[in-house]
Amino acid sequence: MATNRVTPVKLLRSEILNKRPDPIKLLEGQPAVNINGTQPGLFFADDSGATLFKVGPCSVGTLAPNTGATGASGQLGNTLGELWLDTTSTFDRPGPTLRVWNGATWIDAMPYRYANTIVSDTEPVIANHSPGTLWWNSGTGLMYVLYNDGSSTQWTQISSNTIS
Repeated sequence: MATNRVTPVKLLRSEILNKRPDPIKLLEGQPAVNINGTQPGLFFADDSGATLFKVGPCSVGTLAPNTGATGASGQLGNTLGELWLDTTSTFDRPGPTLRVWNGATWIDAMPYRYANTIVSDTEPVIANHSPGTLWWNSGTGLMYVLYNDGSSTQWTQISSNTIS
């Protein structure tokens, strides 16, 4: 009777947070894995052996992945196409925002931010909002829309009655 033999295959692995494999040291087609529960991922090098790629998952939080990472060359930084759900949310820029690493910096996956509605007694910063955003001045009761006339953007009053 034949005996089936099973040969376990072990990947290069690390459980150190933010540790990335050096792509130059990976064999052609060799995967590596980081099993740290905070930022796990599967990695491989491209055919040149110089560029490292990460296969999921998307990092979630207020800090970009690998902030404060330490290690040798090839273990630091982010990989092209890596995703980060930035959960930072402010009054002027409500979140979360899906970002992608383009090889040099994090860019918004959806670069257009939709207009929102603001209730405040102080004028919101124009540069932080998209045209079409509504602002209700809770101190005066006046309503404004952020309007771009082609040469400038300004808050344009759209109501005429103040509150008393």
